[in-house]
Amino acid sequence: MAITMTHGGKATIEDLLQMPKDGMKYELVGGEILVSPAGMRHSMIAARITYLIARYLEGNPIGTVYSADVGIQFPNGNVRSPDVTFVRTAKLPGGQSPETFGELIPDLVVEVLSPQDRLTEIGRKIGEYLEYGVPLIWLVDPREKTVAVYRSLTDTERVVDGATITAEPVLPGFAVPVRSFFE
Repeated sequence: MAITMTHGGKATIEDLLQMPKDGMKYELVGGEILVSPAGMRHSMIAARITYLIARYLEGNPIGTVYSADVGIQFPNGNVRSPDVTFVRTAKLPGGQSPETFGELIPDLVVEVLSPQDRLTEIGRKIGEYLEYGVPLIWLVDPREKTVAVYRSLTDTERVVDGATITAEPVLPGFAVPVRSFFE
């Protein structure tokens, strides 16, 4: 759902910063603020994936994992908020998380499908992430209990429940059963 700005123009980063802290996920895309409400199952799955990556990072301190309230500003001006984002420390300014939106390209983004997600918008997100060089994207489908892994438009893989998912080369040695995302 798009929010129309009362001042009549295109939405800006300042408008995005003024959005309420109401548990909704807001993104700035093409001058519009998009809101995507997520349900409890969606939130649980995203939190579980964040936890699994954070646990991996405890023994492999190579970067930081962020939840859905992060804002990543892409070169086209869009601000996206993936459900889970991983960024290597070397990409963070001075090795630290910025106070505001990250103006960088993440190493891994995870999007968890919600029942109200439109496939055209999900496709646009995946395309945008790939266009700007995100090397690894996971599209998690709670209904099917699968993960579509994108490394490019031609290098994709579907990992099913019962299989193990890895994050090579982004998270070297990370491997967990896909099932653990949904438990």
